[in-house]
Amino acid sequence: MRKRPTSEPVPGIPALPRRDLLRGAGAAALLGAAPGSGATLRAPALDLDLDQPADNLLAWMKMRASLEGQDVYFWFTGTLDLAVPGEPIRPIVTVETLILRRTVPQGDGVWHVTDWEASLYRDPVTGAVADELPNPSTGARVRPLHYREGPVTFEYRADRQPRLVGLPTPFPSKAAPFRQPWRVAGNDLWMIKDFYIYGQPQWLDRKEFPAETPATPINVSSIATMHAALAEVLDPGIASTRTDYFYQATSDFLPWMQMGQRPGFVVWHEAGKKLFSLAEAPADTLDALRQVHPVWFKRPVPWEGFTNMYYQYRDLARSQRG
Repeated sequence: MRKRPTSEPVPGIPALPRRDLLRGAGAAALLGAAPGSGATLRAPALDLDLDQPADNLLAWMKMRASLEGQDVYFWFTGTLDLAVPGEPIRPIVTVETLILRRTVPQGDGVWHVTDWEASLYRDPVTGAVADELPNPSTGARVRPLHYREGPVTFEYRADRQPRLVGLPTPFPSKAAPFRQPWRVAGNDLWMIKDFYIYGQPQWLDRKEFPAETPATPINVSSIATMHAALAEVLDPGIASTRTDYFYQATSDFLPWMQMGQRPGFVVWHEAGKKLFSLAEAPADTLDALRQVHPVWFKRPVPWEGFTNMYYQYRDLARSQRG
């Protein structure tokens, strides 16, 4: 693996190649014990070059999901802010999410990874699950729609960019091998996934849902950053690393916010981590999700057939109209 980008060189100390620096950091961590402890050496660290598609994908899979057939979970929470021209940026709600992420190896360096996502909203002041709260821009009382999304399956392989399986993709196709941006500092690795969507029609029909739908096409930016210990990424005995997760995004106003065709957008900022068992999730989160999204806990699959917040909002609104 190539070394981290460096700042100014230290006088009198020769610079090492990037690969040698990262190999050295990983190998030192893989010794497993301090000198003299009596511990035996573990298997040699993987020799990865993260600028190469296959090595980049291997690190990505270990951080985001698993190299083996395995279920993991991602828990993260944060705040949604309203950004309206001419007004101060203000929080409207806190969001909390659990994702069931299932890896199914396809062989020959190909993996399918499927997500089932369940999210709920909390009052940004009290932390209580919010079934109604004020919109700070309009002053109206609004009802957040606790939503589910998925199943969404991506196929990962070294010779091309990830592709959706069984669903149309909103992303422009790229004829390029797999490679996600990465950065190393000390003994830590970060990998980043960003995407931008503009020009797609809005999920809801503005004629049917004028209070919920912008006049402009979908406009989204999404930046997900993962962090893991470099030693775990380089450890051949670890299929899935411990991973910290950070998410930032901007999007159009959500339908339940009832912002109509006002200009502006939502700012998302969240953080969390990978879990290897639901027992690692906050107990109050599990209790709330069992009340709000009991279907998410069904196994072997929580549900079949794709859904998201817009489909659920549309169906709920139509059912309430009778």
